Amino acid sequence: MSKTGREEGRRERAAAIQAEQARSERNRKLALYGAVVVVLAVIAAAVFWYSGGSGSSPTTAADAAKVPARAVGMSGAPATTIATTDANAGSTPNLVIGKASAPTKVVVYEDFLCPYCREFEEASRDFLHAAAEQGKVEVEYRPFHLLPEQYSLDALNAFSAVLTKSSPSVALRFHDLLYDKQPYEQASSFPDASKLASWAKSVGGDSSAVEDAVNANDPAFAKAADALSTAAKVPGTPTIFVNGQTLSGSSPTDMANKLQTMIGK
Repeated sequence: MSKTGREEGRRERAAAIQAEQARSERNRKLALYGAVVVVLAVIAAAVFWYSGGSGSSPTTAADAAKVPARAVGMSGAPATTIATTDANAGSTPNLVIGKASAPTKVVVYEDFLCPYCREFEEASRDFLHAAAEQGKVEVEYRPFHLLPEQYSLDALNAFSAVLTKSSPSVALRFHDLLYDKQPYEQASSFPDASKLASWAKSVGGDSSAVEDAVNANDPAFAKAADALSTAAKVPGTPTIFVNGQTLSGSSPTDMANKLQTMIGK
C-alpha cells in the first residue's frame, strides 16, 4: 500500500473511532437524562401523595365552622341508617355532620390509613359539607381499626381524643386533616404521637389529650368501633350506607359520584 493510501486509511480509522466515541457519549447522556427523569417523576409522585394527592385544599376553620357537627353515641345512629344493639358501643361517641331532619342519611365506615377511604374522602368532602350545611344530608363518620398497622389504631385514638376533649367542629377539621396528611400504607415509618398531637393543635384540638391517648394505646374505642362495623357486616373500607342501603360502585370515586347524584335528587 502506498504512503498516500496508508494516510487515508489512518484518517478513515480515526474518523470511525471518533464517530463511535460520539455515539457512546450521546448514548451515555441519553441514559443519564432518562435516569434523571425517572428520579424526578418518583419525587413528584411522592410529593403529590404526601401533600394531599388530588390537589384539593384542606378544610379551613371557616369552612368547617359552617357545617353543623355533633357527637353521638355509636349506638345512637339515625334509625334509617344502621341500627346496632352492641352494649359496649353506646357511650362511645362518633362524629355526625348535618341536621337530623335531612332527607338523606349516610354512614361512612372508614380507616384513616386506608388509601381507598382517602380517595372517597377527597371525592366526596366538598359536596358532603355543602349538602350538610344546606340540610340535605346527615353524615355519620364511623372510623374503625381495620388495617393491621399500628398507625391505624393511633389515628383512631387521636380522633377519639379530639372528639371527646375538644368540639365536634374541631373533630371534623381533624378528621379531614388525617386524610390530607395520610401516610403511604406501606411506609417504612408512620407519624408518631407527637406528630398527631401537632396536627390536632393546628386545627384547634387539645394536643396533650391526643398525645396521651396515642401513647396509652388504649384499645377501648377501637373495640367499640370494630364491634359496630361487625354488627353492620361491613366487608371492608370504605363501606357507605345511604338510608340503610349499601352504596355500590366500581371505585371510591364512582361511589362518591353516585352519592352526589342521590343527594341532588
